[in-house]
Amino acid sequence: MTAKEKVFYFWGVMDAVGAVYYSYGSWEFLGGNWVLATVNLGMIFYLAMFGGVDEMLKGTYYLIYTLTPLTLILSSWFFFKKKYYAVEFAMAQEIFRIIALRCSLPLLPMIVSGFGWSGLTINISILVFSEILKIGSLIYVIKKQPATNITSESK
Repeated sequence: MTAKEKVFYFWGVMDAVGAVYYSYGSWEFLGGNWVLATVNLGMIFYLAMFGGVDEMLKGTYYLIYTLTPLTLILSSWFFFKKKYYAVEFAMAQEIFRIIALRCSLPLLPMIVSGFGWSGLTINISILVFSEILKIGSLIYVIKKQPATNITSESK
């Protein structure tokens, strides 16, 4: 197993765990039932598109917050299938993770909350650490990828 495959499997598992972990939070935020969730999501979309500047910013934030678990499912699928665009998709997703304050390593917030620790400093530190780790490992894969990819495709 190559380093690229290990990195892809690791982030695929982390995105799958994150999709489940963050879906529960988004589901609670949207009210916990299908009818209310659909109405709230429609209201969020309306605020994002047609509200004033303040309402548009709120609507956009909540739209990113609720749609991030869906993008995590896609990202996980791309990593498990070893798609060549998985790295680019994950890098683009980092912007939305930082806006929505969603960690790339969802096990860390689970562990911290399990110990009963809380605080802005701890949460921001976990977010920064996990994003640096993910971006660093994906840059490592990008730097390693072109040489191995070109030779394997030419054969």
